[in-house]
Amino acid sequence: MEDQDLIDSQMNGQPYRASRLAATLRRQLWREHLGLLRAQDYDASGDPNAQPPDVSLNKIDEGPENEFVMDPLSDGVWNTWTSQATGNTETYRMLFRADPDDHIKTFEDYDNFRPRGSHKEGHLFDPYMPAKDVREKLDLIKGHLVWLPLDFLRDAEMAEPGLAVNQITESIYT
Repeated sequence: MEDQDLIDSQMNGQPYRASRLAATLRRQLWREHLGLLRAQDYDASGDPNAQPPDVSLNKIDEGPENEFVMDPLSDGVWNTWTSQATGNTETYRMLFRADPDDHIKTFEDYDNFRPRGSHKEGHLFDPYMPAKDVREKLDLIKGHLVWLPLDFLRDAEMAEPGLAVNQITESIYT
């Protein structure tokens, strides 16, 4: 399938003709990831055209947020993307000690970062943190972006000594 309906867009600061489907879908997703979508009304009972929150409209949502994400290669988008990912990652780390995390390089680090059995998954790491402080920290989270922890268990020895890879076990690892 090829989208023949092209719209004006930008790519790396230059004018660009993009397919409507690809451009509007990417812009919608990027605005969602960056936390730039407008809030929806909770009560839509009087709106005959109301759609569930997960349904995207088939029109371009004009506005400054859409203009901001129009050029996926712009410095402004990149700087916002990376700063929000950094801020969100640090907030989640501070409040929940979520794993995997780049601060966990070995299994010893893992045990020190989050002692096993002492905290429930998804709960605050510090249950005595005042609710006001928790709300203030949660208000710092914008969108859905976090950094992918590529250094998680980077220095951990994963292969146990004595285990061999041979013709029988090779299919397990490939």
